[in-house]
Amino acid sequence: MKVLVLLLLLSVCSSLALAWQTDTGSVSGAGRPYHYGEESFRHWTRSRQGRFRVLERFTHELLEDAVGNYRVAELEAAPRAFLQPSHYDADEVMFVKEGEGVVVLLRGGRRESLCVREGDVMVIPAGAVVYSANTHHSEWFRVVMLLCPVSTSGRFEEFYPIGGESPESFLGVFSDDVIQASFNTRREEWEKVFEKQSKGEITTASEEQIRELSRSCSRGGRSSREGGESGSSSSKWEIKPSSLTGKRPTHSNSHGRHYEITGDECPHLRVLDMKVALANISRGSMMTLSYNTRAHKIAIVVDGGEGYFEMACPHVSGGRSSQRRERERGRREWGREEEEEREEEQGGRGQKSRSYRQVKSRIEEGSVIVIPAGHPTALVAGEDKNLAVLCFEVNANFDEKVFLAGRNSALQLMDGPAKLLAFGADDEEVVDRVLGAQKDAVFLRGPQSRRVSSA
Repeated sequence: MKVLVLLLLLSVCSSLALAWQTDTGSVSGAGRPYHYGEESFRHWTRSRQGRFRVLERFTHELLEDAVGNYRVAELEAAPRAFLQPSHYDADEVMFVKEGEGVVVLLRGGRRESLCVREGDVMVIPAGAVVYSANTHHSEWFRVVMLLCPVSTSGRFEEFYPIGGESPESFLGVFSDDVIQASFNTRREEWEKVFEKQSKGEITTASEEQIRELSRSCSRGGRSSREGGESGSSSSKWEIKPSSLTGKRPTHSNSHGRHYEITGDECPHLRVLDMKVALANISRGSMMTLSYNTRAHKIAIVVDGGEGYFEMACPHVSGGRSSQRRERERGRREWGREEEEEREEEQGGRGQKSRSYRQVKSRIEEGSVIVIPAGHPTALVAGEDKNLAVLCFEVNANFDEKVFLAGRNSALQLMDGPAKLLAFGADDEEVVDRVLGAQKDAVFLRGPQSRRVSSA
């Protein structure tokens, strides 16, 4: 009797698990390898003054060629926090998620002091010595960044010229002869200056020091040469912040707004073959089915409650297939299903079988999603809050976005005979009615809102 009860319980659990998988359509339970949560970050620095954390590398075989050289990182600095001078062996594209601050670059014989605030995008070239501070007395300064290493693929390091025990100065490893010749001073005197700092990578400045740092910063176009002589640069290659959210949106309606900065506006982005975009999706709304022709998107949820994304992928073996194929499979046992899918992938008659799987996962603030070029995707905001998604788009210089539904759907551009042939229809009006039923573009009413409205 106990054995029978146990078998019944196992049967019920298996049925529930299968039903859950069919309903959620998730791959490996979390949308991997395309979705990364909080657990995928590692702290490089953490204290009461702030933290710096870095996302794990994109090493999966489906992602490594496309985005394997890029790293996502986040910086949080407490009020009046000061970040020690350092440089990366990586180009950095930064987005100010929250707060305000001053960022100072030492490069090309100049000191460039820049005021940055929420919504700004700025590129910091590899090797530039940078220090920064949170200039607000009560609010935190939060930055999301994408780094492109120039030394070792997928790996970058931070180099501190000034330090002590933490951080350690890289100059400390050089011999006495080299240090004395370089700085024209004895090693003992040099150590009193360069190795005195022992409070960590992020320290706290006084209010007077913050005022002094803020007094010299600008929004771009001003700099000081050799630490004192005034100078200016009219070059289009100057480093300066650009407000992403302060500009006119590329798409906007009651369901959301989309902003972007391209290489046409920021030459440094063109050199990196990148653009930066922000989609602010209204609660209960969605960003419609679309794909990028060449760009791979590394998307970070920077604000909002819970939402989810769905993506059609020909590469994954788990997850949810099309509704038609699900009905055909019915309730075949798991082993039989695996065998048939292997045969299908091999192509019984020497040709590739086209099979797509659904990648789906819940997302929230801090979630990171990778969307390869050509993969149709939809983003859906929850009912409680707007969903703001920042996108670093790489390989973007000749990219185009293709929409598959809505007023600007590419499918509506098909001519009459092609519609009849492609859709297998006898009446072009029926096809036009379906393709033209959605009157909004880019941002639409979401699935849950539609259900509520219909009810």
